[in-house]
Amino acid sequence: MNDFLFADFLEDQATYAALQAYWQARLAFLDGQCTPYLRTAFANGQPFYDGNPIVNLADRHAGKTARIVQHCPHECGPGYTSFEQAIELADGDGHRPAQEKVIVLTLTADTAQRAEAELRAWFAPA
Repeated sequence: MNDFLFADFLEDQATYAALQAYWQARLAFLDGQCTPYLRTAFANGQPFYDGNPIVNLADRHAGKTARIVQHCPHECGPGYTSFEQAIELADGDGHRPAQEKVIVLTLTADTAQRAEAELRAWFAPA
């Protein structure tokens, strides 16, 4: 049996906010090293509330980014996958090449731990 966390995050904005706070606390070790690189709201400030991404982080000095896409467990069931890809990262006057780690999951205690471990390794200084 899967014990999904924040399972109704797509239906309830308060749960979505709690989920964002959960990830922020869980990934606090990256504070000062990483900043967001993707927009998560419309031009009027209304958040997307779609879980894509629920987390987005960029270490601009290292040229590395990461995002977590969180799926609804009711629609997708249990799952976890990750991959890396080359992207263009906006940087002041233009764009520069970067590497992006993408983690797609439905949230359980196990997948949260796995994602955290992957991001620790990904953003570890070389």
